[in-house]
Amino acid sequence: MTDINKEAIKNFDIKPPKKSAFTIETEPDFLKLHTLALASGKRGGGKSVAIANLVKIAYDKGYFDKVWIITPTYDSNKSIWDICYIEEENVFEPSKTVLAHIKELMKAEREEWDAFLYKKEEYENFISEIRKKTIDIIDDDTLLKYLTKGYLDTGYKKPEWKYRKEVQPRLAIIIDDCIGSDLLLPSAGLTKFVISHRHHAKGTGISVFMLVQSYCGVGNNGVARGIREQITLLLLFKCRDEAMRKKIHSEIGSDIDLEKFDKFFDYATQEDFGFLSIDFAPKNKERVFRKNFNEYLF
Repeated sequence: MTDINKEAIKNFDIKPPKKSAFTIETEPDFLKLHTLALASGKRGGGKSVAIANLVKIAYDKGYFDKVWIITPTYDSNKSIWDICYIEEENVFEPSKTVLAHIKELMKAEREEWDAFLYKKEEYENFISEIRKKTIDIIDDDTLLKYLTKGYLDTGYKKPEWKYRKEVQPRLAIIIDDCIGSDLLLPSAGLTKFVISHRHHAKGTGISVFMLVQSYCGVGNNGVARGIREQITLLLLFKCRDEAMRKKIHSEIGSDIDLEKFDKFFDYATQEDFGFLSIDFAPKNKERVFRKNFNEYLF
């Protein structure tokens, strides 16, 4: 725009951080984490299988340590969810209070991490001190502290973190088949929980995977607009509802070429259980679309 008069102002340049506080390092072809993923398609269309496989891959790579699931149909789909290491104690029925409970569990995970860091620092201070001094010249109060904490016991080891990698807990939650349940009542706080997913438990954050039969709806029969606007990964399964496709067009059209959308959607869903994957936070802006997870579309 050569017709604009300009004058630079010194010392006001905007410098974004080099790394997000909420980022989990992932391989180039894996999605950014934490994610807010929505899988939309008819019953029996393959949503659960797709998400279960994605979560399994993430868990196997060390991107997740614990996975919770909220669903009324866990027993019927246990063989699907078993592959992503969900323990029975981490399975919950949808209710108005379940998210408050999940937040308490997340808080406990973060507190345990903070306690571990404190113990680790204390232990390292102990090792540093005894390297500088012999036991007989350490003052009595310090010696008693070390004795109470077990540092002087034979075979005492450096504190070890309970998960595979020594990083703060990497958490995920799956919300499956909950449309129409009390979980979608305003008092349950689903929209707030999901929108704030990266900030829970003092920034520990959580990845959220929502599986629904209807992309949008009325009341507690659809995904709230506030949630849809925050989606970072959208999985779309075969849909014959033209009105629904137009609705999706209207909400993603500002970022996605609509002609490409139709072309890619038809190609990705032509086979049974196939889906179009749209990454709204891609690592490479040229790699937004995929057929399933394993084929980029350009």
